[in-house]
Amino acid sequence: MSRFYISMGSNMGNSLEIFRKALVRISEIPNLSLVKASSIYNTKPWGKTDQPDFLNAVLLVTFHGEGKELMRELLAIEQEFGRKRIVHWGPRTLDLDILYGEDIACQSPLLTLPHPFFWDRLFVLVPLAEITPGFVYKGQRISDRIHELGDTTAVRKEEVEWKSRPSEK
Repeated sequence: MSRFYISMGSNMGNSLEIFRKALVRISEIPNLSLVKASSIYNTKPWGKTDQPDFLNAVLLVTFHGEGKELMRELLAIEQEFGRKRIVHWGPRTLDLDILYGEDIACQSPLLTLPHPFFWDRLFVLVPLAEITPGFVYKGQRISDRIHELGDTTAVRKEEVEWKSRPSEK
């Protein structure tokens, strides 16, 4: 069993409803248990900035299986929600990425772990810090990294309830 951090993003359609339904689908993945889910954050686009703001969240799950197997499941869920890969870093109905697997490194066409950009993106670091405030990567605490990256005003917590909080495992 391994612990994985998964990011969720959406800026097309009813993103809040997409998140609610996608969380149910993710919870149905065989051999997966949802441990924690962050709040939802409204964030400015990263990379390609001429598009609507995103909703973002981070999940902590346990999974009995390989990271590539989990990634295939997540890609299938993206497809169910109408994900089309037309513009790199462009608008999307649902984006699911594995950010990090505890004690796991992977380099393949399907999956790179740790995610090559996760440590540079406030839109994943802020929700990740919410659910795992003691997270450390390459010897640096997540709170220090967030401070180092600077202006967090582009990452705003939404005051919405979107999931029932699972008990800690």
